[in-house]
Amino acid sequence: MPQSKILVDTNSYLRLAQTIRPLLFVPFGDNEYCLYILPELNDELANRRLNSKFPWVDEAEYSENRKSFPTVGRKQKRAILTNFDFIWDFVQTELPGPSRVDALYIAYALELGAPVVTDDQDMTELAKEFEVPVMPTLKLLKIMHDSNHADLKKIKGIVEYWRAIGDCPANLHRDLKKFFPEL
Repeated sequence: MPQSKILVDTNSYLRLAQTIRPLLFVPFGDNEYCLYILPELNDELANRRLNSKFPWVDEAEYSENRKSFPTVGRKQKRAILTNFDFIWDFVQTELPGPSRVDALYIAYALELGAPVVTDDQDMTELAKEFEVPVMPTLKLLKIMHDSNHADLKKIKGIVEYWRAIGDCPANLHRDLKKFFPEL
């Protein structure tokens, strides 16, 4: 069975990578779900502000795990760049807020037919504009739980950690009720 690729944006990566290890490029579940980032996420993590808040991202375990990206051929790469130009133009004229990297994630997702995991509300709105499937981090955790890739104890610990460091997804309470009412 071919992999079911899922693209993970920066905020979701940072919320999960320390707890679900390795996070990326490990198939799970009957659908062979496999999480990927884009190379540009590594560029974002080089930002001093992010790096000082999340110093662990430079540790070998995490940087090594971030070396696998979705494979795209030349024709797909051209389509992704065309998608990106159109999406970025839309961002600049109609929906200020998403970053260039956000637009690139949507361009990849559009071409690959892959959903994007994000808690960024601007990026979620952009994905919906282009009919790209998008899911919050908690929905990904629900998929992982249903696939026996993460147990409730681990998920509860993740949510407690988010609360402790003050880095909760915007719709945490709504999504908890929807995906994990037992928490």
